[in-house]
Parts: sequence; C-alpha cells; structure tokens
Amino acid sequence: MPEAIVRRNRTPSLFWVAVAVLAMISLGDSAVAQGRGGFGGGGAPAASAMDSAPVDLRGYWVSIVTEDWIERMAPDSPPSGTGGGRGGFGGGGGGGEAVISNPDEPCRVYGAAGSLRVPGRLNINWVDDSTLQLEMDAGTQTRTFNFAPAGPPPTENSLQGYSVATWDTGGGGRGGRGRGAPAPPAWGSLRVVTTNLTGGYLLTSRSSYSDNTVLTEHFTHHSDFGQDYMTVTAVVVDGASTRATSSTFKKEADGSRFSPSGCEVSR
Repeated sequence: MPEAIVRRNRTPSLFWVAVAVLAMISLGDSAVAQGRGGFGGGGAPAASAMDSAPVDLRGYWVSIVTEDWIERMAPDSPPSGTGGGRGGFGGGGGGGEAVISNPDEPCRVYGAAGSLRVPGRLNINWVDDSTLQLEMDAGTQTRTFNFAPAGPPPTENSLQGYSVATWDTGGGGRGGRGRGAPAPPAWGSLRVVTTNLTGGYLLTSRSSYSDNTVLTEHFTHHSDFGQDYMTVTAVVVDGASTRATSSTFKKEADGSRFSPSGCEVSR
C-alpha cells in the first residue's frame, strides 16, 4: 500500500518538472526575442520609434467638435487666415502679437498651433522608422514629427515649425518580462514639442501667437463601444501667455472622404 502511494505521487512530480523545464525554455526564447525588439539584453539595439509605439495612430481621422463650437463651426466665423470680427490681432493674443512675421498671410490659421482646431480630416502615417507624418485636408498642410532628430533644429521658422516627438508611456508594472527587462507599457501617448514657428492664428485673428511660441501636444488614443477616438491636448506658450485646448477626432474606415482644400502653401 505505501509503495502504491509513492508511485502515485511520483507521476505528478515528474509532470511538474517537465512543465518547469518547458517554462524555462519559453522564457529563454522570450528574452532573446525581447532583446531583438529593444527590451534590452545582449547589447541588442533598441527598437525603433515605430516598433516601440504603445499605440497605433495611423489612419484617417475626422474632427469631433466638442469645445468652442461657435467659433469653430458657426457660418459667420469662418476659419480663414484673415480672421473676422474686430480684425487685427487683438483680444486673447497676449503673447507677442507684434512679432508675427509669417509671410503666408492667408495661411496663418493653418499653422501648427491652430490647424487642428480647424474642423477637417487627418491622415497619419509613418514615413520611416523614426518619422511620423500628419496630413490635414483643411489647408492642405503637412506636419512632420521627428523621433530621432539629426543635429540641431533649423534656424529658420516655418508655418509648421520643427517638431520633436517622444512616446510617453507608463503603467507597465513591476518585474518586467525576462531577465530584468522592463515591463511593456500598459498605456502611452504621443508627445510632440514644436518650435521654430512663424506666428499665426488660433482659429481666427482674434487670438494669435508669435514667432516665439512653443507648442506642446499629447495625442492620446481611446475607444468607446468599439469606436476609436484620438484627443489632442495642446499647450501654447507664447511669452507670458499660456493657452490650452483639446481637439477630438474619430477614426474613419478609409480615406474616401479625405479631401485637401483651402490654403495650398505648405512650408
């Protein structure tokens, strides 16, 4: 009887030993794969910005106007570079209206700090492993987000400025995967800092920004009942003036409704 009990106990012991061996092999393979993918280990090169993206922002997006509806949508307040109402730069500019030297007068509303406030559609795609491109059909403008900038920023200013991008991630927990490797991010957003801007308008000439503006944006992906959304929170710092906005976009199935129009100057 005791011998039978010993034999019965031996079988599960061997089973769990086999499971443990297989688990160790699997972890070893995972660590190697993670090393190749940029999680460290073995001196492998880090993953590219595209490969390490915590969220996928590619595709076509359409504006969902959730704030400043009257100024953004009312027919008597068209999103044009010449603005409306009182004319000039006054009201709400605050940061340095006299220092605007944008030669593209008709396109000022389509500069980086104001363009996403103009209702329209976006097309986001990777140009290469470290460069993300955002095209806007409103104003026919293109912005370039550089994850691995080569050298210092340009000395000249432009309508879309110079943008440096990083991934803001977190929530990966403790312990990571594999031998001391960090845990993969549980969430993340795209952070873009833009400088070297020519001054422009935040939607209309009633609110402007100057050449000295620094624009910081976070592109955050979220979903609701199976529908993908993206919210862009922007902080516009222009001298002593700081303004914050948020613009929300809904993902579309394809680019059939993406129709560039308006200002055709893209600098």
